[in-house]
Amino acid sequence: MKSAFPSFLRSLHLCAALSVALTSCGKSQDASPKTTQDQGPGVFRNSLSIDKTPMQRGGAVLKSYADMLEKVQPSIVTIETGIEQTIGRRRSTDDDALRFFFGLPAAPPSRGGKSWQQLGIGSGVIVSKDGYIITNRHVVLPPDLGMELRDYLAIMKLKVSLPGRDAPVLAELIDFSSETDIAVLKIPGSDLPSATLADSDQVRVGDIVFALGAPFGIDKTVTMGIISARRNDEVLAGFEKQELLQTDASINPGNSGGPLIDADGRIIGINTAIYSRSGGNMGIGFAIPINKAVAAADALSKPRGYLGVQLDPVDQRAARLYGFKGGAFVGAVEQGTPAEKAGLKEGDVILELNDKSVADDNDLRSRLSSLPPGSKAKLAILRDEKRGELTVTLGDRNRFGPSSNPSSQNPPASAPAAPAEDNSNYVAGMKILPVDDATRPSLNLPAEVPGLLIDDVQPNSPAANSGLRKGDIILRINSKSPASATEAADAINSLSNNGTAILHVRQGTVTKRMIMDVSTR
Repeated sequence: MKSAFPSFLRSLHLCAALSVALTSCGKSQDASPKTTQDQGPGVFRNSLSIDKTPMQRGGAVLKSYADMLEKVQPSIVTIETGIEQTIGRRRSTDDDALRFFFGLPAAPPSRGGKSWQQLGIGSGVIVSKDGYIITNRHVVLPPDLGMELRDYLAIMKLKVSLPGRDAPVLAELIDFSSETDIAVLKIPGSDLPSATLADSDQVRVGDIVFALGAPFGIDKTVTMGIISARRNDEVLAGFEKQELLQTDASINPGNSGGPLIDADGRIIGINTAIYSRSGGNMGIGFAIPINKAVAAADALSKPRGYLGVQLDPVDQRAARLYGFKGGAFVGAVEQGTPAEKAGLKEGDVILELNDKSVADDNDLRSRLSSLPPGSKAKLAILRDEKRGELTVTLGDRNRFGPSSNPSSQNPPASAPAAPAEDNSNYVAGMKILPVDDATRPSLNLPAEVPGLLIDDVQPNSPAANSGLRKGDIILRINSKSPASATEAADAINSLSNNGTAILHVRQGTVTKRMIMDVSTR
């Protein structure tokens, strides 16, 4: 694809997740202060229509919002994601016999047909007259692709259905964020119906809102509610801490990427997730503020610094134990990246970037992406309980981000069982088994990475109390990399931290630093 620039859980269903802040367009003022690393707005932001006028909350109650919705609906699209494959067609021998009987020439060889395999369906919104669309990354890249990302991108098709058009049009995937659940598409055309964006910082609890999109594939659907809460916490299990707008407007699977609009018809958020025990709406839905969504989309339009690591939150008990605040945990280091070349290692904690403290992993991602490729980044790190410094020359983040399978964002419900081992035993309430070469691929564990599989966790044990669970992979215990249950027991029994073990554990595809209290076992 050519680059012009540039909506889970056991029963929580993703509709999307986006991030960061909005800046100016036309006469509007910047909603967030610029940093010294800010490279200015990208070309995406310059094409948006933004209205930051405060909404009038007084006056008579309207009996109908039909006129307002009529103006907004043309900009709402339905997105079908799938793979188009060529299938061979066998020519019937009966057909050949008839042709011979009637003296007709043989039919030319069949070239086969096209088979469309739909992988997902979601919503999106046109935000510029020349055809840019904001939607969710998981709409474009459904979980469980079953293939490498680069292979999928080579054959993936995006069909966009626009109101008033009989046939869908093919969209180009401009880019998607590897850190946030946002993607930008482009459809051909000019003077297309585009939505107007509001300033989501002005949204208040109690404001009337509407959710638009294609829930369960039923397009042109509108539901109404209010803003129930403004959140900035990890309200959904597995969702990173972030700013969210909570609403009781009905949001269902398929609303992914569709907008949440105010009573004036302006976009205030992108429908992103629901809390559900049934698979359908239960009156608790969430949207990403549009300011954050646009800033993430705009960041895709300009060169971004690339480090080449998987960043995870820091366990706060570990932070208190070692006497530091904030920081970002390095869950993995990609081969051949600036991080690897500079000597950064899995298990490091990045405490500072260019002499300024790192608040958390999201803070570090944002600051790294604001630095231009080729710039020097000085990192203060914690490794094996000791502080140190590294200087990294940032690379240029490739379009479409790191070459990792996007389905890795959704850990499997349970890891495959490892082969049985006669000498396996329980350590701190967990049954530990080695991982052999045959099992490693199914666990997404490289051959060079040591690891032990937790095959069982006893209730009310130190392991269970620390959050460990069956299927987790232990990478390190107190700076050691045990290769057997015996070595794991030795690492735990030779404690020097007052009965506290620090474990590097991979849960699904996310590596975490976890604290286990074994002083009372």
